[in-house]
Amino acid sequence: MSKKRTGATVRAGHRSRRSAPGASPLVWLGAMAIIILVVAGLNVWQTVSAEPPVTTRTEDVTALLPLAEGRRPLTGGHDMARIPRQTPAPQPAPEGADLPLVELPSVEYDFGTIPPDPEVAHVFAVQNRGSADLEIWNLVTSCGCTTAELSSSVIPPGQRADLLVTFDPDFHPTEGEVTRLVWFATNDPAQPWVEVRLSAAVE
Repeated sequence: MSKKRTGATVRAGHRSRRSAPGASPLVWLGAMAIIILVVAGLNVWQTVSAEPPVTTRTEDVTALLPLAEGRRPLTGGHDMARIPRQTPAPQPAPEGADLPLVELPSVEYDFGTIPPDPEVAHVFAVQNRGSADLEIWNLVTSCGCTTAELSSSVIPPGQRADLLVTFDPDFHPTEGEVTRLVWFATNDPAQPWVEVRLSAAVE
């Protein structure tokens, strides 16, 4: 009798070991959810804690034309395909026609000596001294380390748009004197292609 009971006991124990459950799928899902939440939290923290660019402006705002309402703002980056192989030449203006007249009080800025971090930015004023809407397109930069934002791509006569150009010295290894360019096209026949320039000495 005892042998039979012992055998039954062994078989029962064997069955219980085979049927012992492994890690529940819910545990794995919970662990993955926690990892995703931690990574997302770190990204948010880095975004919030990142220093904003040090922004400069050469002109006194009170001496500039009024800022135009934002119509079709533009954002530009580096894209070789959008840079003309040859600079568009000025075109003769139709006589007696209302025309835009693009004016930039300054077209270059030197940041001087700067560290590789944080980013730096400068605001250029793009003014319309003409008698028709100034239209701007094809905003492009000379390097991936430089981005540009124009507050309005349609500028009525007697108004301006602000062109914010941001330079990230740490975008790729950079040291010493650097120059970065920004270009855009306009419907001003006398200035169909405009260039602005940033320079700095990266430590």
